[in-house]
Amino acid sequence: MNLYLIWKYKYWIAIAVLSFICFGQLAYTNYLGGELIKAEAKYKTELAISQASTEKAKAEAALKEKQWSEQLLKAERNYNVKIKQVMADATRAQSTADRLSKQLDTAKSRMSTAPKETIIKYIDTSSDILKECIAEYRTMAEAADGHAVDAVRLWEGWPE
Repeated sequence: MNLYLIWKYKYWIAIAVLSFICFGQLAYTNYLGGELIKAEAKYKTELAISQASTEKAKAEAALKEKQWSEQLLKAERNYNVKIKQVMADATRAQSTADRLSKQLDTAKSRMSTAPKETIIKYIDTSSDILKECIAEYRTMAEAADGHAVDAVRLWEGWPE
């Protein structure tokens, strides 16, 4: 009897089963639509966070670049001032050395007519000057060597 009823109402049963499947599919589609909306919202949030991070990094990089640029410009200005000072000092030293050379030439030309005491005093003074020159030369050479070593260390330690 049960099979007879199933056979008799087969179209209605098929309609009911297909309707159930359609409603199930509709519910599942609705569920997937909600998940898609959630995923899209999550994507937009993550995209906004990523863009904000990127913009922050760009701003920090621009600020750091500006700071480096200002520091480099300041260093260049200081370098130019120091170079001018060094050039002025070198010119002054050259002028002093020229005057000293002229004085030595004058003293040398007068040496033949000078008394013995003056010659001894001249030799003592020349010896003292020579000692001071040697000491200054040694100090300057040590400073130059230290500077060269520091420059090499900075060059080798600078990131590439």
